Amino acid sequence: MFNQVRIQHHTRTTMKQETRTFFLATACCLACCLAKSQNAFVYQGKRMLTDSRRLLVNPLTTDKSRYTFPNLREALLYAQQKKGSDTAWTEIYILPSVYWMDDPDDPAVRRPRQGEDTPFAMEVKTNRLRIIGLGKKPDEVVIACNRGQTQGADGNFTMFHFIGNDIEAKNICFGNYCNVDLDYPYDPRLSRKKRKEAIVQAQVAICTGDRYRLENCRFISRLNLCPFVGAKDTRFDRCYFECTDDALCGTGIYNHCRFTLYSSKPFYATDKEHGALLTNCQLHAKTKGTQYLTKVSSPITLVNCQWTSDDPDLRIEWSRRPDPKYRCIMQDCTLNGKPLTLPSPTLPLPTYLPPFALQNQTDIASGQWTLDCHKPTDTADYEWQADNSRSAWGFAEGTDGAEGCWGLIQLQKGARMMLTPADGKGQIRRQTCEIELNPCKGAGQGFGSATGQYLDICIKFDTRLLTGYGLRFIRTPDYDKAVEVMLVEYDRGTISPITKADRCDLFKKGCRVRLTARDSLLTATIENPNCTPACQQLQTVMPHPNGYSGFHLQHTGSTGASATVIGQIRLLDDAPDPIPDVRSTPDSLSLQLKLESERQTHNVP
Repeated sequence: MFNQVRIQHHTRTTMKQETRTFFLATACCLACCLAKSQNAFVYQGKRMLTDSRRLLVNPLTTDKSRYTFPNLREALLYAQQKKGSDTAWTEIYILPSVYWMDDPDDPAVRRPRQGEDTPFAMEVKTNRLRIIGLGKKPDEVVIACNRGQTQGADGNFTMFHFIGNDIEAKNICFGNYCNVDLDYPYDPRLSRKKRKEAIVQAQVAICTGDRYRLENCRFISRLNLCPFVGAKDTRFDRCYFECTDDALCGTGIYNHCRFTLYSSKPFYATDKEHGALLTNCQLHAKTKGTQYLTKVSSPITLVNCQWTSDDPDLRIEWSRRPDPKYRCIMQDCTLNGKPLTLPSPTLPLPTYLPPFALQNQTDIASGQWTLDCHKPTDTADYEWQADNSRSAWGFAEGTDGAEGCWGLIQLQKGARMMLTPADGKGQIRRQTCEIELNPCKGAGQGFGSATGQYLDICIKFDTRLLTGYGLRFIRTPDYDKAVEVMLVEYDRGTISPITKADRCDLFKKGCRVRLTARDSLLTATIENPNCTPACQQLQTVMPHPNGYSGFHLQHTGSTGASATVIGQIRLLDDAPDPIPDVRSTPDSLSLQLKLESERQTHNVP
């Protein structure tokens, strides 16, 4: 009996030892396998291992099985595979390098998806995501693209569209280098020159969600920077921004941030309820004259902020027309070391009436004006339609660069006006048009973007055949503060340049044009007393001289802040004296629209 119990005890002891040995061996094997499936890295002095929630981006990696990826795109694709009910955070750590979210060498134009307006390099749908740069400074980890409106993209190209809540980034440089050189001193081979000098809308990140946190990051672009714009609550700590207009996040809270402002309106608008808040920030203005904070009046607060400027006489203002219903506060701020006090708006805004819409006149009738909407054949590549169910023209004061200027203004893209001569008018040898133009774009670019947006002014024109000669102002991708001008021929609706395109810096408030056809010679003189030099002339021989006496004006640009105020049109032809006013003689070819904006009395034909 004793021996039997002893044997049983020995057997149980042996089995426990064997079981323990088995589990120890299994654990060692699993540990070994796990170690082989992970990569180690160091963050803030701490050794860390990759796993399904802790991803590593290493440009030199060749083994993705260890939760390590060669670029950020692949890491983000992996991260957004988690289910929506998953409450764990995913962290992506990035080793120093330059990472392109879009191939900068691909010549293909990026376009929006069907039914959308904005082309994105990547759409990211996820919650609870942290993206962390492993460099000592944020400019060691660069997340980049280099496309913008008309420069590699059709639309305001944007690097990211984040859809989700609780997104954080730390110690990273996000840049759209369409109009800014990418200078990477840590490996100059990764540096890259800007796509073009002309500044266009080139964006970084648009967000749909809540609770976005950006710490010690850099955001680099120019027009429409958009550094994580759109979230309900976005906080920036110790970040740096380079931008021009319409650039910053209007729901943002900026703490200990730095800004370099290359133009006068960094915010388009802020959140109408809460506004934007800047505390302990440093702002350097490259603007001369007046630096505004918002383009559209909206609430904003600056506390203990230091402004510096290259212009010793710089003025800081809330907006061009501050509205007292929005709370604006500036407290304990300085400009070039001197106290800066900017009182909250108190004066009520004057009442501004909407444009007085003019009824469309779509008939092309003898001795009459045609006011309608028309899509020319050379805009076929751009998706917009002429809509004659609503007014194409109105009477209003211009905005921004054309503030204080009253006249006819475009209410929709494609606005056109034509004057058809009276029956029996006969052939003419000579015709002159004098016209006053006040573009709302104050910098000289004339139009909203270089997407087939132009203004044609034509004489010696047959309004039914759409045949004649004219002068074109057009925005191109080559300039952001100027337009190009050329003389053009209309031949049954087909439009062709008959001179080379020249840069024009005169298409600003106060621009006046005199267009003359004499026998076979076509001459355009553009003047602006507010510019230096103040005059520019184009001249050529018309390939097919004609005796037509109609007038044609076509605008294909955006409306609102991109429209042009037509202040005065005067037409003269072969008659020895100026032709009587169209109001008294309907079959004449003279339209005189004089605008006395100070008294706001208008003689409208």
